[in-house]
Amino acid sequence: MQNFDNKQKLEPLTLIFSHQNFFKNIPDLIPREIYPCFSLEGSEIKLISGPAHAGKTTFMSQVASNLVGVKIYIDFEDNRMQELGSGYLQAIEETAAEIRKKETEDEEGQIFYFFDEIQNLQGWESWVDRLHRQGAEVYLTSSRSKLINEFSSRFPGRCKILKLFPFSFKEYLLIKGNGIEESDFLTTSSDELLCMFLQYFENGGFPDVIKNNDISLSRKYFEEGLKKGDAHGYDIQKLKKLTIFLISNMASEYSLETLKKVSGIENDELIETYLNYLEDIFVLYRVPKLNSLQENGKEKDIPCKVYVGDTGFFKAVYPGYPDSLGLRFENLVFLELLRKEKQVFYFQNKRECDFVIKEKDSQKVSAAIQISVCFGNPVVREREILGLMEALDEYDLEQGLVLTMDDEETIQVDGKSGKKIIMVKPVWKWMLE
Repeated sequence: MQNFDNKQKLEPLTLIFSHQNFFKNIPDLIPREIYPCFSLEGSEIKLISGPAHAGKTTFMSQVASNLVGVKIYIDFEDNRMQELGSGYLQAIEETAAEIRKKETEDEEGQIFYFFDEIQNLQGWESWVDRLHRQGAEVYLTSSRSKLINEFSSRFPGRCKILKLFPFSFKEYLLIKGNGIEESDFLTTSSDELLCMFLQYFENGGFPDVIKNNDISLSRKYFEEGLKKGDAHGYDIQKLKKLTIFLISNMASEYSLETLKKVSGIENDELIETYLNYLEDIFVLYRVPKLNSLQENGKEKDIPCKVYVGDTGFFKAVYPGYPDSLGLRFENLVFLELLRKEKQVFYFQNKRECDFVIKEKDSQKVSAAIQISVCFGNPVVREREILGLMEALDEYDLEQGLVLTMDDEETIQVDGKSGKKIIMVKPVWKWMLE
């Protein structure tokens, strides 16, 4: 065992114990809705990935409260921990062993490690691998999406991955629903639910934004994410111009020439680097056109639409956004599909269908969804049905879905391969099913 003199040992131990006090005193919000049910059973290394401030640490604290054993929490985003470096990882293990001996009088008792933002620790993979092989259970978080593939490759067969997003509408109601029980969500007054849905729609799903009713936090989160691009040598002002333009044109295709013009970024490769970074920190998502994917077979040639990581960013980051209600509405549905672990694409041939869906780890299209806030308008109704029908015929689906603000009905339409059923539902009801 490595020995530290008193001065060396005091600083890391003081820091380690300050992290434990923070972790034990995180205020509970609500148990998170994990879809599909994420099993916490098993000894696999568990990675919780998602946007910064989406509640990953709180979720880990809730998990820890149900476990029996020694629990060690370290936040590797703490600059002081980063300054200590990997040389003090031994102190973390020694602390766990000392706590186990003191609290359980059992040198074989279970140790659980909870590590926030593990990617900030250089060489973390080898250390986590050793802890896990020694019998510890390890929970990790990361606010970088690229870690998911690295994690899966590094620990094949020994890992579980949970993607945790900002709060769903159901989770929003559990905090702001004025005592409405979850079992009563779909029987509560439609007017009351619609009112709360519109508030959720405007402000987004970040837990502290909801809890404090403070949309300025979304702006803070946005700026914080972009500033971290400094570490990669990015031009933050150009990155910001690019991001705001994409937010103002969500649910739309883009061209590299337009992006270069509005951002001042001169070449295609750098634009692609910036787009990859924005996806990596969950600010933006790119959704590919499915039929183009089949025809071209080249990822770089596939047209994409851009969606924003939280609907609160529209109001917080781009307060002068035009009243593009339908596109923001579409963005909200996209985020819900991500929560439900769907593979999301869009379809466009003669007409367009907003979303075609594949189930996780499947190559077969299982659903087609059209989004419409003005479905009662006859012209809009015809356009949306024709676009949906084209997708249904293309992928041999018998039923499609139109999500609206408050319309609800069932429609039968003749397709090329027989009758098709189109279900029309209010989006808030669909989100609560």
